[in-house]
Formats: sequence, structure tokens, C-alpha cells
Amino acid sequence: MAKSTYTVRGLDVTIKNLNKVKDGVGGAGMKTTMRAATLMVTRSARKKAPVDTGVLRNSISGEVRSFGDTSEGIVGTPVKYAPFMELGTAPHFPPVSALRVWARRHGMNAFVVARAISRRGLKARRFLSGAFDENKARIAALFDEYVKKLVE
Repeated sequence: MAKSTYTVRGLDVTIKNLNKVKDGVGGAGMKTTMRAATLMVTRSARKKAPVDTGVLRNSISGEVRSFGDTSEGIVGTPVKYAPFMELGTAPHFPPVSALRVWARRHGMNAFVVARAISRRGLKARRFLSGAFDENKARIAALFDEYVKKLVE
């Protein structure tokens, strides 16, 4: 069997360029891009959030966390009732005392509101997941643009 010999030119340059891309994906530029994506979702979530007193809407914030070469963007709120607004609830009888202030502000009877929740539950508002879904294409475009700049 005959042996073939091949010469690859430019392999060292290719490896150097691939390392540049690898370093860029975990670098400051990626954090900046992630911060822009997180800000996009935060703004949309604030617009979509149900508003009574404004506490929920004003508490929505985003942050970027880094773990080595990995960055993640997080948008959320520490408000206790946020998960119930986002995901809704099954029918249940909530404590009337928890509804008194809200019901009074809306000219309603807290017991009647609790009974309605016990029959129907709360509908999901999807202000956080909806904000992400609304911006998915724009976020993908942001990261595509960043990666293109790294490759060039």
C-alpha cells in the first residue's frame, strides 16, 4: 500500500484564530451582550407585568452572572406573589386576611374575592416568560452579531 503525504499550510494561524474565538466567547464582550439581552427582557417584563400598586413591576430586574467561561442572564423579581401572577393558580381558598387591603382598594369584599379564587383560581399572566418569548429573535440576533465579530 502506498503512503500519501499531505502538507497543511496555515494550521497554526487557524488554531490561533480558533483560540481567539474561544477566548472571546467567555470574555467581556459576551458579558456585555448578555447584559443587553437581559435588559431587553427586563424592559418587556415591566411592560407586561400586572399593575395594581406598581410594586411587582418596579421590582423586576436583571443581572448577569459569570461562572468561568459561562455567563447567564437572569430576569426576575423577589416579590412573594410574583410566581402566582406569572403561573396562575389552581382553584384554592386563599386567606381572606391576605386579600383585605387589595379588596378594599378595589371596593370589593375580601371574602367574595377569596371565594371567586376558590372556584376559578388565578389565570397566568406570563409577564416574565412572555417577555423572553417576545425578545427571543432579537436576543439570537445580538449573539449572532457578537459571534460574527469574533470570527472575522
